Amino acid sequence: MEIHPRVKAMSEGSVWKMMGVEVVKGNEGECELEIEVKKDFTQSYDSMHGGLIATLLDMSMAAAISTTLESNKYSNTIDLHTNYLRPMFGKRLVAKASIVKRGKRITVANADAFNEDGKHIATGRANFMILDK
Repeated sequence: MEIHPRVKAMSEGSVWKMMGVEVVKGNEGECELEIEVKKDFTQSYDSMHGGLIATLLDMSMAAAISTTLESNKYSNTIDLHTNYLRPMFGKRLVAKASIVKRGKRITVANADAFNEDGKHIATGRANFMILDK
C-alpha cells in the first residue's frame, strides 16, 4: 500500500526524525508507525519512557487523520488519554492508529502500541481539532 503524501511530509519533521519514526502504513484513515527503542528512550529500570510511547501514539493518530483532510486543512491534538498496559522492554515499538469518528471540526482517533512480540504495551484515544491552514 502506498503511503499518503501528507504522512510522508509529516515523517520529515524534526521530532519524527529525532525518534527515528518509520512509516509502515499511512493511508485511508489508518496509520502504522514503528521505532527502534534506543537506550536514550529508557528510564533507570530500562523500560521505555511513557511520554515517548504516548508521543508515538499521538503521531500515529495525527497521521491517520491527515490522510482524510483536504489540502487546506490540518489537525491539532486537543487531548490525549493513554493507558499503559505493561512496561516496554522490547527493541521495537509499533503504533497502529485508526479514526473512530471524523467530524467537520473534531475528529476522534484510537491507537495501540505493541512490542516486536505483539504484546500490547499501551492504548490511546485522542480528540483532534480540524483547522484551516
